[in-house]
Amino acid sequence: MKKTLFFIIALAGIVAFSSCKKEGYEPVLDMSKSAVPVMASPANNTAYVLENEAAETVFANFTWSAVDYDVYAARNWEYMNSEKLGAISYTLQMDTEADNFASPVTLASGEATSFSLTVGQMNAKLVGLMELETGVAHNLVFRVLATIVPTSVYEDVISATTKLTITPYADIIVVKPIYMLGDATDPGWNNVNALEMTHLGGSQFGIVANLAGAGKFVKFISVRGQWAPQWGTDATGTSESGPLSYRPTESEPDPAAIPAPELAGEYRVVADTAALTYTITKASETLYLLGDGTTPGWDNTAALPMTKVGPGIFEITTTLGGTGKFFKFIETLGQWAPQYGTDAAGTGEGGNLAFRPTESVPDPPAIPCPAGEGTYTIRVNLATMTYTVK
Repeated sequence: MKKTLFFIIALAGIVAFSSCKKEGYEPVLDMSKSAVPVMASPANNTAYVLENEAAETVFANFTWSAVDYDVYAARNWEYMNSEKLGAISYTLQMDTEADNFASPVTLASGEATSFSLTVGQMNAKLVGLMELETGVAHNLVFRVLATIVPTSVYEDVISATTKLTITPYADIIVVKPIYMLGDATDPGWNNVNALEMTHLGGSQFGIVANLAGAGKFVKFISVRGQWAPQWGTDATGTSESGPLSYRPTESEPDPAAIPAPELAGEYRVVADTAALTYTITKASETLYLLGDGTTPGWDNTAALPMTKVGPGIFEITTTLGGTGKFFKFIETLGQWAPQYGTDAAGTGEGGNLAFRPTESVPDPPAIPCPAGEGTYTIRVNLATMTYTVK
């Protein structure tokens, strides 16, 4: 009897100990106790006067401390980080002091805790993207956002702002329209038939077009039938992104051509003639509609196929469910990525597309259906990354 009683007491102790241990190691993250990133450089309230002659020199090296999350309660950093936190991504933002990050410009995004750019690049962003007056001192504010990826459970941790006073100079080239050509494109190097790109706003131009694959190249020109002005790249340009090299006149040497991606297919190409950058990303060649405002609901194996009416342009006429219902677009039946939703400004009439390339990226918001239930025509334009509902 004593042995039995001892055994029961011992077993109860083990269970209690195990329970306490489990509770002690339960992952808990108190965001209110996070140590926010701190901008180390450049120094707050520094004034800069940008000059064209120094365009290739470094404007500033932005550095900040890493975020420090309060994970002591978890008592197990490795488990918290790998299973709950994921990687930490930092976003360096800039805006005017007056707007106070109402419409910030992203300077950098990634896991690094530093970022540098040249005087010319900063000037391009101030004048070309933000359309600030040249020769005038502007108060700019900068901040760093720390984001836990891929999960979106936790809010961003935001640094204190750093204020800089910057005077930009007038040396921005914004040309409308511009055209794409090259042996990777359907018109080849025929500059008379170069493909017109869509003006996306500011100094950005975009197009969805078929590119021929590895060993082929593209460039941009501003006048059909002429080889200048022209944009290529330099030795660092890749088939995904890189800097643009500008050739203003025929007397200047040709810049290097931009390499096409290895696999042939349709790609979204965006060129920024002010920031002097380009990106090339694979465009969806099939698109399907689904959502609780559509007939298949959220069943991604039964999503409705959309009709491709042009490069990067898809349409469908179908029934939508009305107020309180939503829809999205997917590229492949049975898969949730790639996926397109919208942003906070998207409405039942139209708006911007928000892209989710992989399952590791958070879902974009769903697109609201129009107020009245009925038959609508939905049109998607991947060149402009917009949608319309009529």
